[in-house]
Formats: sequence, C-alpha cells, structure tokens
Amino acid sequence: MQPQTLKLSDNFINALVNLPENGMGYQIVKVILKSGKILHQHKVLNSELLMLEENEIITVKDIDKIELEKKK
Repeated sequence: MQPQTLKLSDNFINALVNLPENGMGYQIVKVILKSGKILHQHKVLNSELLMLEENEIITVKDIDKIELEKKK
C-alpha cells in the first residue's frame, strides 16, 4: 500500500520552512493533535507534505502544532 500524505496548511509550511532539515528535503517532526494525541517520528517532505502511517486518519484541522523531533 502506498504511504498516505497530508498537505499541510500555509501556517505550518511557513513555520517548517524556517527550521533545519534532518536530511535532503525532509524533516522529522512531532505532530501534536488538538485531541492531545502526539504522533512521533513523522517525516515531512519539502516542509509541506506530512507522511502518515497506514492506520492514521487525520486532517489538517486536527493538528494543533508541529515541532521538530529532538535528536536522541
């Protein structure tokens, strides 16, 4: 099955553009949902496409914040 992607809103894109990349064209982020749930270690491509797991069903409206994951 093909990975699902979610196009982020301009607010999130503008914030991510100003943050460092983890690799060429991607960032590893923590997605904090309005429900309080936190999705760890998710990849965002080109600061605009959030890669979702097969079983994750969320919309941009569900997202409260997106932060870079802290390096361990």
